[in-house]
Amino acid sequence: MAARNRDDIIRLNGIEAERKITLPMCKTHFAKQPMKVQKGMQQYIYDDAGSEYLDCCGNIAHVGHCHPRVAHMGKKQLEILCTAQGFVTDVQSSYTKKLLTTVPPGLFDTVLLVNSGSEAVDLALRLAQNYTKRKDIICNQPSVFGHSSTLASFNYRYIKHTDFKPYSWVHHIPICNSYRGAYADSPTPVEDALAHMKDLILELEKKKTPVAGYLLETINTSGGNLISPTEYLAAATKLVKDAGGLVIVDEVLAGLGRLGMHWWPFQHFNFKPDILVCGRSLGNGQPLSAVLTTQAIACSILEYANSYGGNPVSCAMGMAVLEVISDEGMLLSSTAVGNHLKSGLTSLIDKHHNLGDVRGIGLSLVLDIVEAQTSKKPSKDIAERLSYLLRDKYKILVPADGPDGNCLFINPPLCFSLDNSRKLVQSVDLALTDVENGVTETVKSLYELNEEFQIPGDIFDGFMKRRPSSCDDDSVACKWPG
Repeated sequence: MAARNRDDIIRLNGIEAERKITLPMCKTHFAKQPMKVQKGMQQYIYDDAGSEYLDCCGNIAHVGHCHPRVAHMGKKQLEILCTAQGFVTDVQSSYTKKLLTTVPPGLFDTVLLVNSGSEAVDLALRLAQNYTKRKDIICNQPSVFGHSSTLASFNYRYIKHTDFKPYSWVHHIPICNSYRGAYADSPTPVEDALAHMKDLILELEKKKTPVAGYLLETINTSGGNLISPTEYLAAATKLVKDAGGLVIVDEVLAGLGRLGMHWWPFQHFNFKPDILVCGRSLGNGQPLSAVLTTQAIACSILEYANSYGGNPVSCAMGMAVLEVISDEGMLLSSTAVGNHLKSGLTSLIDKHHNLGDVRGIGLSLVLDIVEAQTSKKPSKDIAERLSYLLRDKYKILVPADGPDGNCLFINPPLCFSLDNSRKLVQSVDLALTDVENGVTETVKSLYELNEEFQIPGDIFDGFMKRRPSSCDDDSVACKWPG
């Protein structure tokens, strides 16, 4: 296939350039009308016109955008040592020891640092297969787990929406949930799901390909925040362990205190994993992910090296994130604010027939948008309209996603407040009313308006540089309170 004309692409401006160069193949929020952001502070993001938005999807900026303590530690480390691949550093040793204190005593003793969730899950699978000397992996669906060549076989986006054929050694089982999925209409969902797991394990043993591991999310965040009952997770993981397999829990999205009370989601349920995968939130925006396990499992591979994994800057910022969560009481606030938010959103179900379910724990919530509560039929169209209304009319960022495109995901930074919670509940209430009343128009950004009017690039860029902004460097709006 011939490449597009480079000079034509270079002449493009703003969002149109991004659409042509990057966006066609990369997932973005609000893909139909992409949003260009320039700054972030706490739980707020500012667009190219200086408008402020409440960020309810900032689960990477875990303790808040540009937290001064995290930023300071990163800047300080940048001036001392940026990279030390193949060497031992105090900052990495201190960070890994601190990270181990977040899990129950005696569970893990080894930390392997990488850069992304996909890398971490890939490494976890390799460890399980090497340690057990087996190949086959069972995983819950719908889930994402990552975007590498291997993880495409575990990712519902490829499995559901393309003709991609998963590897033969990857085996999918439905998540045990009473609202969505294979067991939604069953009077005995736990028993049915466990029977499915038992049958699959026995089938693999008969084929002489016994299970190497069970890869799961305690809350399948990208798959719609479907939560399995505690009794299912405890029994299913025991079945796998009794069969000689390892339990790998992916807590990249929901971990590090997002659910409140505990550091990790598996602590809310009655089971212990053999391998914990975490990431995304660890560095508050700096690439940092990790695999926690035992030394016996870790040493099952000959060696592991990573050019940037566990670099000094990432570890310094990761240490600051852990300290901020503890010092600012974010485990407790995630519980309190999350409970308040879920209660308020759940109260809207009786008022709006398009709101089918509110799922989640702490500050990891999903609104399941339906055509009608009686049918529970997912409505991607209504979810998208709500998402754009919340963004353009109410200045709140809540993207629509999920296997059927009908879920509104709420995963804000952990500094999200009770006032933010009240505003979000009120705005969702108003947006649902707007949809019921047929309100669909959205407000276009300056860059999108320019695409229509075709203002010459040099004139438009000059205007954008001169415009007043509510998010200049010395603006009160962009300073961390206190």
